[in-house]
Amino acid sequence: MNSNVHIPDDLLARYVAGETTPDETRQVKAWLSLSAGREEELLRFQKIWEAAESIKPVAEVDVDAAWKKVSGRFTAQPSTQAVNDSEVAAQNPLPFTIHKNDGDIRPLRSGKSPSNFRFWRAAASILIVMGLGWFGYRFFEKANEPAIANVLKTQQKTTEQTLPDGTKVFLNHNTTLSYADDFGQDTRTVMLKGEAYFDVKRDENHPFIIKANGTKVKVLGTSFNVRAYDQKVNVAVTSGKVQFSTPKAKTLLVKDETATAQADTIIKLPAVDLNAMAYRTKVFVFDKTNLGDVVASLREGYQTDIQLSGRLKNCQLTARFERESLDATLSVIAETLHLQVTRKGQTILLDGQGCP
Repeated sequence: MNSNVHIPDDLLARYVAGETTPDETRQVKAWLSLSAGREEELLRFQKIWEAAESIKPVAEVDVDAAWKKVSGRFTAQPSTQAVNDSEVAAQNPLPFTIHKNDGDIRPLRSGKSPSNFRFWRAAASILIVMGLGWFGYRFFEKANEPAIANVLKTQQKTTEQTLPDGTKVFLNHNTTLSYADDFGQDTRTVMLKGEAYFDVKRDENHPFIIKANGTKVKVLGTSFNVRAYDQKVNVAVTSGKVQFSTPKAKTLLVKDETATAQADTIIKLPAVDLNAMAYRTKVFVFDKTNLGDVVASLREGYQTDIQLSGRLKNCQLTARFERESLDATLSVIAETLHLQVTRKGQTILLDGQGCP
């Protein structure tokens, strides 16, 4: 077995119910030993099971009646394409097959005893009841979430806003920040899609929490940047410390540290790239930086389409630009590296002879 082993839900259901064979029990325990996170997954499965058992009254599941009902639907609308039983069995993982000729739906019998068939009926009942419990749990969980009543949104321009608690937030372009009316009562929770720099007002009794694409950033009072335009989320800390977490990982970041989360994994990076926050500061610092990286930073900082000729990829730049206009910045770069700046509509092209 390896770390990517998948275990069937019905096996977990029987394990939680205490109905596994000794071999199946060993299989589940071996699966659990491969990753610490799998114990949490089993615990969630246990909670779903307990929630399902607590539903009163629990309606008895009549699988035979369900099959008859489904059979009637297929009989009323027969398929025009003949499919033999072996083809259906290969494509259909459920314990029944559809016979197109007579419209009947019958359990698969090949290699399976009647007792095994009864097990599948019991497993189906278990999974249906667990499904009801899961949907009930999610319904009440959603009902307890605060309704979003306040939304800050940018498109092509950046903006700075002050939240009700005194926290200052600077939103990059194409960014949405939302929070509920009860913001600050128990916690100070906001939802972020895009990129923003936070200067959080310290409050020991009310943690500040940012939810972004399945991650959570929790602080008491500090300043940091969060970039979450897609599934990859980056956090860069400029003062204080923050707790950065996913459902399966967690790390603590302090001043000048940064980390990226993707697919439940958090990776710490060597240092904060201050140029990545130039959309707010308009300060760019380059030290023997490849021109491709320079252009990428300017493109993000000025929200402008800047393209670079391929022959310039070996050029390097050492310079500092502080609150300069884009035209002034490009003029200095062009003069330093003997480049030409050409505008074509909304696109700016940097070209030249290249660098040794």
